[in-house]
Amino acid sequence: MWRTLDAAEFAGMVGRPPERLPAECHALLEHYDFAYRLATPTECDRAVSLVLGRIAAHDFSEAGPEGLGRWERGWGENLARFQAADSDLSALMPAYIRPQWTVRLHGQFVVVRDPSFEAHWYEVFQGWLFREFFANAPIVYEFGCGSGINLAKLASIYPEKRYVGLDWAEASRAIVDSMSLRYDWNMEGRLFDFFHPDETLEIEAGAVVFTLGALEQTGQEYGAFLDYLLRFKPALCVHIEPVVEWYGTTVEDYTAIRFHNERRYWTGFVDRLLALAVQGRVEIIKMKRAGFGSLYIEGYSQIIWRPL
Repeated sequence: MWRTLDAAEFAGMVGRPPERLPAECHALLEHYDFAYRLATPTECDRAVSLVLGRIAAHDFSEAGPEGLGRWERGWGENLARFQAADSDLSALMPAYIRPQWTVRLHGQFVVVRDPSFEAHWYEVFQGWLFREFFANAPIVYEFGCGSGINLAKLASIYPEKRYVGLDWAEASRAIVDSMSLRYDWNMEGRLFDFFHPDETLEIEAGAVVFTLGALEQTGQEYGAFLDYLLRFKPALCVHIEPVVEWYGTTVEDYTAIRFHNERRYWTGFVDRLLALAVQGRVEIIKMKRAGFGSLYIEGYSQIIWRPL
């Protein structure tokens, strides 16, 4: 039986009451086709086979410091599309958010009527997240800014703010600088390597630091970047990432755990942050599992904190 993701359901996913959702989110939830149904046992088996089959074939790259060339090519493709489309912001959609008929919702596989379900959910999520946590920041730093899609959305909401987009790929920096010129946004692209942070880059007072699907690429080598944040003390740190420790024991979660670990995505960050909170070095604002993601993984869990 088909049902539709509505404002109350989405609000529960992000951990806020429906009345706290911005008007834009309500409008988008009504505009797009968010119809879905639970996968049948046969469809669930097929989804499990697809994920485990890809793992068995090792049909993917692994996270880590050796991946720069891969991301340079990927963001280079976005840069080329952006330039060819006369700076149309829709060209910034990352290739890993791809059309698919099966996604993860509330820890289960569901079949969706619109294969762009994830891309549209992400648009609603951006509208909520950026208004919820970024309104008071004079400047935003996105580390691992990739295609620039998040900075573009932020600047469309808050054109008066300043933005720094940081990534280790030159193509990413070029996208950010191109957006700044094309749309007259106060935005700067800079090179930055999570594994070797640029200690000369000082985070300004009152800043919000942001990552989305970026720190996952550090595996267990996020320590240098965490130390960097603890040193410069931004007003708020917002991480939207997959968190392997928050999965349960269902077959759906088993496949996500296998995929996460096979790709060598990050582990241990949450425990490290909790330990720092006990030491009085950080304040944890919010931690929440996403309950939503692609066929392979939940990529939108929230870890929000501030250094003390």
